[in-house]
Amino acid sequence: MAADLGMAWSTGVVAFVAAVPLWRYTTNAITIAHEGGHALFGWLFGSVVKHVKIFRAGAGEMQAGAENWLSKFVSLVAGYLGPSIFGFGGVQLLVHDADPRSVLLLSLVFLAGVLVMTRNLFGIFVILFVGAMLWVVAMRSTEAVQLAFAYVWVWFLLMGGTRQVPELFHAMRTDPTTDAGQLQSHTLIGDVVWLFVFWLLSLGALVYGGALLLRHGA
Repeated sequence: MAADLGMAWSTGVVAFVAAVPLWRYTTNAITIAHEGGHALFGWLFGSVVKHVKIFRAGAGEMQAGAENWLSKFVSLVAGYLGPSIFGFGGVQLLVHDADPRSVLLLSLVFLAGVLVMTRNLFGIFVILFVGAMLWVVAMRSTEAVQLAFAYVWVWFLLMGGTRQVPELFHAMRTDPTTDAGQLQSHTLIGDVVWLFVFWLLSLGALVYGGALLLRHGA
């Protein structure tokens, strides 16, 4: 089953509502992708991940043990780009006619990996809640529902990846330990430059990924 243009547009609108007007309620789902991005890409390049924590109002933490220069750099970059990377990966699966259930099941595998590393009750609750929602749709719903939900999910990751960047801008005014601030210390490149990089790449993923979804449905 393939999505048509109407579904591509309508699921985008639903995702926009979730990512913008309802951001205060959905932000923690993006935080999971953000902190999971830190952990996954840091681990892939040699970091030892000690724990992940998800806090209220979209805050989070990933603490690494042993790490090298490259793993720390990749981990720091992958946080704000994590939701966009995962969303764009989902887009690629959908536009190449992969089973939409596979998008949801891969998301569940990722959530399970983050859950194992999570060390606070609120974080565990949020991950289990998101995971339960994905599992019900993937395993208990019709193909049409799975397809529509997968579209909403990848749209939401792309939009949420862009939506979180303004939060970084506000945090940078008072907190020198933001990802951008740590990248400035790590690379001697200004935090404003990293803010622009995050904004440009996440917005590019949204525009290009969204165009692929719409074109595929046409």
